[in-house]
Amino acid sequence: MEYVSPIDTSTRPPEAPNARPPEIAGRRVWLLDIAKNRSAEFLDRLEQLLSGEGAKVRRARKPTFSKPAPEEVIEKIVLHGDLAVEALAD
Repeated sequence: MEYVSPIDTSTRPPEAPNARPPEIAGRRVWLLDIAKNRSAEFLDRLEQLLSGEGAKVRRARKPTFSKPAPEEVIEKIVLHGDLAVEALAD
């Protein structure tokens, strides 16, 4: 019997985070709902706050929280957004 570890032991060099934009007004912000309990509620409030600051808010939702977002969802966010927020809630 061969043992296969579920832990990914590969490593990547650290990457610096992108700089925050000086303002949010006019930015295209995607809110990604990961389909966990109350994540939509959190994003509703965040959308209200971001829109109030002049952001152009769009929403996307994963089919289920237990799997990665489909490539087409990620691609849509990358191509049509400036910033993204992923909601984690329970």
